[in-house]
Amino acid sequence: MLSFDFGGKNSWDNFGILIAGRPDIPSPKRRVNTINIPGRDSDLRFDENTYDDIILTVECSVKDTHNLPDKIDDIKAWLFTAGESDLIFSFQPDKKYIAQVVNAIDFKQVYKYFSEFPVIFNCRPFKYAVENDMMNIISSGTAVMNPGTVESEPVMNIYGSGDIVLKVNDEQISFKGVTEKIIVNSVIQDCYDDAGNNLNAKMAGEFLKLKPGENIIEWSGDVVKAELLPNWRWL
Repeated sequence: MLSFDFGGKNSWDNFGILIAGRPDIPSPKRRVNTINIPGRDSDLRFDENTYDDIILTVECSVKDTHNLPDKIDDIKAWLFTAGESDLIFSFQPDKKYIAQVVNAIDFKQVYKYFSEFPVIFNCRPFKYAVENDMMNIISSGTAVMNPGTVESEPVMNIYGSGDIVLKVNDEQISFKGVTEKIIVNSVIQDCYDDAGNNLNAKMAGEFLKLKPGENIIEWSGDVVKAELLPNWRWL
């Protein structure tokens, strides 16, 4: 039985929604700007190395012999109040989209007790690992394998003090005057402590990214250990 989890509920288990088939999965459009220059062959291309959101349409139907209008109200309330939530399809339970229903849903009553409707999800460009467990890194020079197909944007907790230099592959980040712990969040591109105090002034360099395949994480300075929330991603 095809189904999807969204906003902490399952389409079949909680609402008895039937899915016509697997939705088409588009690839995200890469943002590349072009400039036409007279007298020059081809266009100049400026690759932003970013992607647009994608749209997933799931063709659904529901049956209720007791009170179909109330069932439809429950489905609408679920889909629209969930906001931006994890979307997991039963045919790929180890990966998730970060999605939101933003379009109106057209419930078409086919029979007295039967309604068909499309659910249109606006999704961030990538799929993410459902299991996104914190990794402990206890020594400099540790190799971390990225199983995804694009760079991940991790969150890293660094435990230590004083001046610290962190190196991931060929990229280097410097931290000044660390006291106990500093959090480097590449998702929101922010640096802070456990209390939420902004520590961007203590950091110099680009935020971490982990390429597909092997990544070597090294550091110098008084570092006790590091923790990595990897956020693996796939196109």
